[in-house]
Amino acid sequence: MEEAPLSLTSRRVLLLLSGTALLLAVACGAPGTPIGPSPFASPSPLPSPKVAILSVDGLRPDALRAAGAPNILALARRGAYTWKAQTVFPSVTLTAHSSMLSGVGPLEHGMTWDEWKPGRGCIPVPTVFGVAKAAGSRTVVVAGKDKFQHLNVPGTIDSFVLTGQGDADVANRAIVEVQAGFDLLFVHFPDTDLSGHSSSWLSGAYLTHVGEADRAIGRLVEALPAETTVILTADHGGQGHNHGSNDAVDMTIPWVIAGPRIVARGRELQFPVRITDTTVTALYLLGVSPPPGVTGKVVSEAFSLQ
Repeated sequence: MEEAPLSLTSRRVLLLLSGTALLLAVACGAPGTPIGPSPFASPSPLPSPKVAILSVDGLRPDALRAAGAPNILALARRGAYTWKAQTVFPSVTLTAHSSMLSGVGPLEHGMTWDEWKPGRGCIPVPTVFGVAKAAGSRTVVVAGKDKFQHLNVPGTIDSFVLTGQGDADVANRAIVEVQAGFDLLFVHFPDTDLSGHSSSWLSGAYLTHVGEADRAIGRLVEALPAETTVILTADHGGQGHNHGSNDAVDMTIPWVIAGPRIVARGRELQFPVRITDTTVTALYLLGVSPPPGVTGKVVSEAFSLQ
């Protein structure tokens, strides 16, 4: 027997009911029904901040333009910088790096010699590595001179890499460590200083090594995650075949900071910057309080629009 056709009103009711059923099925995740993202979903969390401290041993600021150092100068243009930062006296590698990486001066850390002397042990004050490690950060050091073993306090550095093969190898080793993961990375490039001692500061050979260090730094910076803030500096300058005095050419160093939190892009810093400010600024970027007694300060001018 043939069924009677539905009235117009009945057909409208059936269409309404079937549409409602479809909406309920989608809302409840019926099998085979794709579910799109909610417009109210929480955004993905921002990646944790990372800091890379790069130190070019023996780099005089006036050598950068003389040598043509496009990668370091590009960091300065996209961050904040000063070519008048000051190191500590005596202006030698171990003493200056001990201040750079602890936030205190030589009188406090006592590292006033400049060779690897195993019998003297490790630096006796907290370092940026120990403070960051205690806060849960992964800490990495890649260094080109064996005297840095004095800063390798047990339990403070997750990966300590020592290489005597020069700046290119330092960059290669650092890139491997970047790929393995880090929160705080320190990298020491030795060749500029070694060239100064052998050929004299600002000689042709010295400027050639500044250019080679710049290329190594360019490769390393390219490999860093986008959330990394780079602090590039030096331990001392030099003159003739040596350094260590309190003359301006020995005491004056570059200090450059570039990264996602730097507001004052391309700004030459006007307030004094000291080598001890490096530790405190790095810890600030990691969200970690510095230990009591540090004399360094956050270079806050780099984070301000003023």
